[in-house]
Amino acid sequence: MKAVFVHKDAVLRDSHLDPANLPDAWRLMPATLEAMRLLATEDRLLFLYGHQDAGQDGEQEANWRALLQQVEAGGGRIDGFVICSHREGEPCRCWGSVPAILWGPAAQFGLALEQCYLLADGQADVIAAYAVGARPLLVLGERTISQVLGNLPAHKDFPVAINLTTAVEYIQVEEEINAQLGHPRNPAAPSPATEELMAQPEALPRIEVTSRLAHGLEASLIRARAQLSDLVRWLSFFVFGTVGLSLGIAYLLTHFYRMQPFPEFAYYLTLQFIPRPMRGALFILWGLVVIALVVQRFYRSTRLLRKPGPPK
Repeated sequence: MKAVFVHKDAVLRDSHLDPANLPDAWRLMPATLEAMRLLATEDRLLFLYGHQDAGQDGEQEANWRALLQQVEAGGGRIDGFVICSHREGEPCRCWGSVPAILWGPAAQFGLALEQCYLLADGQADVIAAYAVGARPLLVLGERTISQVLGNLPAHKDFPVAINLTTAVEYIQVEEEINAQLGHPRNPAAPSPATEELMAQPEALPRIEVTSRLAHGLEASLIRARAQLSDLVRWLSFFVFGTVGLSLGIAYLLTHFYRMQPFPEFAYYLTLQFIPRPMRGALFILWGLVVIALVVQRFYRSTRLLRKPGPPK
């Protein structure tokens, strides 16, 4: 699944609004609403991300909701908020070399980050995008490049847009290039282990789902992961049971070989003409092939169709 991450302040700057003002004064311009509408498609999620000051949840929550309501009123869709609410000095793993601000939604919604775009508002956003293999695009919003990045930016080979409309046009061109190439230009970054990603839960961003599409995708992934967990557990029991059954049959056959003479065709039926190590390897290979076929058929027969769930 693809996604576009848009910094909350980039949306406000696109409509010439000061992020520090109260949401009552926010009125997104038609061009901003149209850009947001084009960014969210049937096969691409749209997330707003950014920082929210801790201890002001009620007031800050109104900020995000105000944007959501205006975008939806303009015919657009926002699938979720990814919010960093950590104060300076508190544990925060939202940014840096393993930015949970992007890895968190990727794990929750099964995103292919090398196919995702990040419309950045500052240098920290660009660094986070490069760390996960997403494609960054800096939105200036009436600022200069030096005001945003300074004289020594950490990265230089990324596009810069003066507004969201230009960013949308760039993404459309980039998607056409990817379709011609058959793959994204950015290589996929190795995803962190679940234990590493989920360490220090209090240092992770808060993810709030706001659309039916995202709720349905999240529910489908949860069911699929639960199904996979069940499959692994029952397969483990199946393997242990098969090992016990095989050992029992092997002991009985050994006993019969020693105590009871077999007809001549048993020599060929039990592959006695093949050396024992090679015979054992053949039976192990046979067992692995059968187990693989069983797992494949089981997965196909129980694969869940994606169904949209009701929003919370």
